[in-house]
Parts: sequence; structure tokens; C-alpha cells
Amino acid sequence: MQKEKWEAQLHEAQTQRDQFHRKNSQIAVLRFALFILSAWSFFQLVDGRYGYGPIFAAGLAGFCLALSAHQKNHRQLLEKEARIRVLTRCLMRFNGQWQQEPDTGEEYLSPDQPAMADLDVFGPRSLYQFCCMAILPQGRQALAAYFQDTVSADQIRQRQKTVEALIQAPDFMLEDWTCTHALSPQTAAALAYAKLVELVQPVSLPIPAWFIRWMPAVTLTLLGLSLLRWISPLCFILIFFVQSALALFSLGYVHQRLQAVAKVRQGLQNSLTRCQKLDALPLSSPLIDSLKVQLRQPNGLLKGVKQLDHLLSRLSLQANPFLYLPAQLFLLWDLQCVQTWNHWQAQAGQTWIVIMNQLGELEALEALAMMALTHPETCLPQFHETPAPVLTFTHLTHPLLNPDQAVGNDFTLDHSLTLVTGSNMSGKTTFMRTVGLNQILAAAGGPVCAQSMTTCGFTVLTSMRIRDDVNEGISTFYGELLRIRKIMDAIRQETPMLVLIDEIFKGTNSLDRIDGSAQVLKHLNHPWVRAMITTHDFELCKLKEQAGLSLVNVHFEEHYQDQKIFFDYKLKPGRCTQRNAKYLMKMIGITD
Repeated sequence: MQKEKWEAQLHEAQTQRDQFHRKNSQIAVLRFALFILSAWSFFQLVDGRYGYGPIFAAGLAGFCLALSAHQKNHRQLLEKEARIRVLTRCLMRFNGQWQQEPDTGEEYLSPDQPAMADLDVFGPRSLYQFCCMAILPQGRQALAAYFQDTVSADQIRQRQKTVEALIQAPDFMLEDWTCTHALSPQTAAALAYAKLVELVQPVSLPIPAWFIRWMPAVTLTLLGLSLLRWISPLCFILIFFVQSALALFSLGYVHQRLQAVAKVRQGLQNSLTRCQKLDALPLSSPLIDSLKVQLRQPNGLLKGVKQLDHLLSRLSLQANPFLYLPAQLFLLWDLQCVQTWNHWQAQAGQTWIVIMNQLGELEALEALAMMALTHPETCLPQFHETPAPVLTFTHLTHPLLNPDQAVGNDFTLDHSLTLVTGSNMSGKTTFMRTVGLNQILAAAGGPVCAQSMTTCGFTVLTSMRIRDDVNEGISTFYGELLRIRKIMDAIRQETPMLVLIDEIFKGTNSLDRIDGSAQVLKHLNHPWVRAMITTHDFELCKLKEQAGLSLVNVHFEEHYQDQKIFFDYKLKPGRCTQRNAKYLMKMIGITD
């Protein structure tokens, strides 16, 4: 099982990290000793003892080698620490600690999509929180969009192909996650789509390109001629004054833009590493193939990184004021870098934005594949595009429950209305959330927690967690009325709708509740609707015969043993015939 494999890899990574720590300490001691040796032999040379020359040369060479080895060892140490973070996060999916993950996706909750809160798609202890391993802003946003947006069956199948390929390559996913987790939060934030779009805009200057290119050559030529006394120094001073003014002008906006470019260097190189690892594997899907094409094309990722790396190497001169100031005054250094940046932007800038978006999508699809790696039984659902909506499944379980405790159910929603009855705590609401969450997963292109599932592109509408609003003067019951009104308006679109209503109209008296519920059921009785409604009002179960509705009754039940109540959480045909409210009130001491 994947859990045991990840545990073994975590132990191995921790052992290697400790080895790198020890090696770092050893190299540090050796480097210090070589530095002392080099310094001592240097002073011996100064005193005229030239026999110490080989010792000084050997000590200096050894110090340089030790410095290089320390940098390499440090990079490997950071990689192992990133791998440990990834494996620790992966294993959290098995022990419930994933609920402590800080990225809950709560910012994606919207009043316009109440199903996202009702079904725990976003927020604390949510589907997003369980799945998300994305670091790039593009990845987090793509995963949220997969859960929120309705797309065609063809688009879903394309995502499924990538998810299926990733499920077969868990080691690649681990390597890819390790790459992204090596990024600092600041670097990852700087790679956001909006910031990249702003970053790759060419820097426009009111100075012709030819002037920037040739001005330093003219200045240096005049300097040489004036030193040879072939021309008057005033000629050089005049042109140098003009060039210095241009150099000071570029220290403002241009300098800031170039510094922003330097900040994403690590992120862009990290992206190249990810693409190279992907290119080395025999994985294929529409998204993966597109990334490989972007990597290999003439103005693609590889060439773009080399060009940008050359530019960033030049920008590193800004850290040395003794070299940077003369270069700025005599060579218009920043303006020359701007010219190089504009050239890179024209050739590879837009390609980079496309690639970063695709890498974000890859992160989102890896998050969906996480479901298959952490659950013992999943499948990729089949999508049908038929006039009548289809939803059938076998051994469907809740994605966020412990797989060892989750109870699977088989069912086919082949009626417009499904009434779910059952005693308190018997599993009615959990079953509805199980259906809704797996449908959200299926529509995103991910695996579902079932042996098999056939569905279509449902829009999921819910009325479950209704809250009052004191500031707006809205009671719980009125809030439910508004929610159901929105559902009734939405179904007029005559597209496949999956409607989930929990304890319909529970906030009012029984007579009004039954009458109002019956009217809602009649409004939901359409061929393109598959509605599941939980209720304690058995009178609603008779509407099939009385009103001729496309309605089926199912229920959950419990049994008693040794004065204890037990639930099997298995869905059964027909309406419930049991009640347990009095027993529960007696059990906790409310009644005698």
C-alpha cells in the first residue's frame, strides 16, 4: 500500500538528512582548517619563506573545493528537507492530521455557490484541504476552479487521462511535490499569474535602443582618445555628463523592475527542473504532452531559462557597489539589462506564462490523484451525455471519512425525486454529502471513492447548512426559503441538476412543512432533475401514489442490543418505520 511505501521513504529521507547535517559540520571544520593553513602559509610567504608557496597553493585550492562541496551538500540537504515535508504531509492523509493543514481554501467560498460550504468542498475539514498539495498560486486556483466550474464531458475526460497517468507514477508526483516545496513562500507568491503578466511586460523607455547600445562605446572611445591627448578632455566630459544623467535616470523604475525579475529566478529554474523530470518519463496525456512540446520547441522553456539565467547573472553585479557604479556610469548597465530583458520577453515571456499555468494545472491534477493514493478503493467515473441524467454507483463512500470506518452504498438515481427517511443519526445527511462530494470530484476529473460510478455533468444545488442572519433580519426558516427559491429558479435552465435538500422546512410547524414540502417536490419533478431530500415527515412518502410524481423512497435504520443503539448506515428500499428520538432523549437523561 502507498502508506507503507511513503513511511519507508520518509525514514530513508530522514536518515539521509542527518547524514548531510553531519557532513556539513565536517566540511565546515575542514574548510576552517584549510583557511587557517592558507593564512599561515601566506604570512610565511610575506616573510620571504618561499618554500611555503606549495602549501599556500594547496591550502587555497582545498579551501575552494571545500566551499564548493559545502554548497553542493547544502543544496542536497535542502532537497531532503523538502522531501521530508512532502512525505509528512502525504502521511497526514492517513491519520486525520490533514485537518491541521493551513490551506483550507476558505477564500474560495462564495454566497453564490452554497453547495461548496454545504458539502465541505472548501473551508476547515474540507475536500480542498484534504487534496491540496499545490504550492504555486496557479495550482491552488486551478484546483478551486475544478471544484467550482462546470465543464464539458470531453474536458473532464482529458483531465481524467492526466490523473490516470499520475496515479500510475506516484514517484514522479513525489519528486514534483519536492521541487515545489523547495520554493520559499515569497518566491511562490511572486509566480502568481497576475504578477507574471505584469512582470513580462516590456520596459518602455523614451530613449532609442540604438542610442543605449552605442552610447557606452562612444563614451569609452572618447575617454581613450582624450587620454592619448588626441582630442580635448571637454569632449569626453560632456558626453560622460549626458551618459551619467541617463544612468541616474535608470536607477529608479528600471532598477525596481529588474530587481523584481531577479526575485523569480529560483521559481523559474524550479519550473525547468519540474518539466525536465516530466519530460524524462514515458507519461502521456493532453496536458503532459503540451508541456513536453513547450519544453522542446525553439523558443520554449529550456532556451528561455538559459537566456534569463544569463540576464540574471548580469543583474548580480548590483550586489557589488564597487563594480556596479562604474558599470552603470560607463556602460549604462541597467539600461543594457533592460534591452536584454525586452528581447527575452519578446521571445519567451508569453511562453513562460502559458507554462506556469500548465504547471499549476498539473499541481491541481496531482491533488486529485492524491485521493486514489490514500484510499483503498477508488475509480475514475464514466461520463455519459444522454438526454436523461444518469447517476449510478456501487460501494460509494465518503471521501473525507476514515476508509476503515466508512460504509459503502449502492444506488441508482433513476427517479426525479428520492426521499430519504430514517431515524436520527442513522446516516441520511452523511449519505447525501457522500453523493454530492463524489459528484464534485467526478466533475473535477478526479477519482471517486467507489467501486464504480456512472454520471453526467450535473450542476450541484444544495439546501443543507442554513444559518440565520441577525443583521439582515433573516431567520433560519426564511433563509431556507430563499435557498430553495434559488434552486427552483436554477432548474428552469433544463440542464442536468443534482439537488440535495436536508430536512426540508424543518424550521416551521408540521402542517405548513408538509404542505410546503409537497409543493417543492412537485416543482422539482422534472426529467432533468435528480433530487434527494431527507425528511422525518412520512406523509411525503405517499406523494408518489397521490400526485403521480417520479419518486422513490429509501431509508436508513438502526437496531438495538443490550439497551444500546447500533447503526449499520446501509441504504434500504422503502420508507423508514422506526423512530429513536424518545430513546435518545431517555439515553442522555432528558426524559425518564
